[in-house]
Amino acid sequence: MDIFNSSDVTENQTNGTPAAVEFWERRMLGMSQGIEELGSVRWELALCLLVAWIFCYFSIWKGVRSSGKVVYFTATFPYVMLLILLIRGLTLPGASEGIYYYLYPDINRLADLEVWIEAGTQIFFSYSLTGGSLVVLSSYNDHHNNCYKDCFWLCLLNSGTSFVAGFVVFSVLGFMAHKQGVPVNTVPSTGPGLAFIAYPQATALMPLPQFWTVCFFLMLILLAADSHFVPMESFFTSMSDLFPKLFRAPWVYMICKMITLALPARVPRGGC
Repeated sequence: MDIFNSSDVTENQTNGTPAAVEFWERRMLGMSQGIEELGSVRWELALCLLVAWIFCYFSIWKGVRSSGKVVYFTATFPYVMLLILLIRGLTLPGASEGIYYYLYPDINRLADLEVWIEAGTQIFFSYSLTGGSLVVLSSYNDHHNNCYKDCFWLCLLNSGTSFVAGFVVFSVLGFMAHKQGVPVNTVPSTGPGLAFIAYPQATALMPLPQFWTVCFFLMLILLAADSHFVPMESFFTSMSDLFPKLFRAPWVYMICKMITLALPARVPRGGC
């Protein structure tokens, strides 16, 4: 028994992969060695996508009469969660280091083309540019609506939210760096690594970690829901304008069902 125990300890010491990374890559995604090795279907992810499409269908099947009511909750409640996480993040030890890193960036990086590509990608994604969503949703306004005022408030609210969210993120990153005794720039701060690895690691170090984890992922789910059904609403509105004789509800149901039937092919272990 001593031999087996010592070998287990040696294996744990040599394995430097954080627990959050192992859970994300091995348990959640079940990643294979590469895309050429598709492996079996991740049924947990397929069921999550099924629930997402069911929610999407019941949000848009009546047009803006249903999606407009859903947006009242899904678009406003994340701000409540953002405010809670902001207050909590600013009270964490090491938060000032993360805020300093956020507000005083390396000016020399402005000469890096990759920085501008990432910035442009963020603007195009957050404003839904070239996707048609803004044009379609604005078509429901009154004919004499002040679109310039709407554009001004949209830009102000969108960019302002991103700026405030930066305090939420970097205060927690500063807390993580403080706990680990490493510089802030070594903590993952972009992509899925931030949302599904770095932030859960940080909430696990806080008092009442379950509460803060639920707050964070509930905010993510609601934001993802908006990003999910708004483009679909734009698509179905455009199709209804092209084919006004088609009944909207059966048309929406048919498209959502076709996408749902293809879900298993989208979540194998090797990705798709």
